[in-house]
Amino acid sequence: MYKMLLMIKNSADDELLNIFHENTLPHLEKAAGKKMLIGNIDGAKLNEEPYNKVYEITFESKHEMDKVLASVEGKKFNRNITSFTQHISIFFVDYED
Repeated sequence: MYKMLLMIKNSADDELLNIFHENTLPHLEKAAGKKMLIGNIDGAKLNEEPYNKVYEITFESKHEMDKVLASVEGKKFNRNITSFTQHISIFFVDYED
């Protein structure tokens, strides 16, 4: 199993989150054919810049994720995500079998 975690920093205001929800996430969800899980982060106050939200999507493998990101919708997601680089960190987690 392979996961992509999009960690949203506290610096992102509601307007920015709305733009992210409406213009960026739908491309990844459409490319992957699944919804992203959204969670509120509690207890991340020790980080230099704390996070307040996490968006998570699971893939069967890194290869599957790469294929999704190389699709037309995946490329739109990649282009749009660059607008959020100040307010987001992306982590990839590989749960080896």
